[in-house]
Amino acid sequence: MALTTDQLTDMQADLGIGSDEGVFTDAELNRLYARANDDYSSAVVLAIRQLTMNAAKLNDYTAGQTSESKSQIFKNLKEMLAYWEGKAQSSTQVKIVGMSYVPPSDRDLPSEVLRDRRPLNRRFRG
Repeated sequence: MALTTDQLTDMQADLGIGSDEGVFTDAELNRLYARANDDYSSAVVLAIRQLTMNAAKLNDYTAGQTSESKSQIFKNLKEMLAYWEGKAQSSTQVKIVGMSYVPPSDRDLPSEVLRDRRPLNRRFRG
């Protein structure tokens, strides 16, 4: 299933990218959503993993009085990845889809009493 336009806008906002930025195309975001089995939080985790791998290639730069610390981008993305992984794991809940009646056991009687009982004959008529 593909993301709706509202979901695409939300995902871009959650990733901190605008629609005008060339970080992820709509097709790439839809592919991430499909890889995550239509789970929004897991799709965001996959996107942040890809951003983190790209940020690992960045290096710090210093020239005279000017410096850029691009390794901080990697550090911040790792923190966001941990946050979203926790959020994705907590959103996975266990759902009870059915219950069945289990009759209580009558084994709490002494064995002598059980031996004296005769089996009940039950016939089902349809």
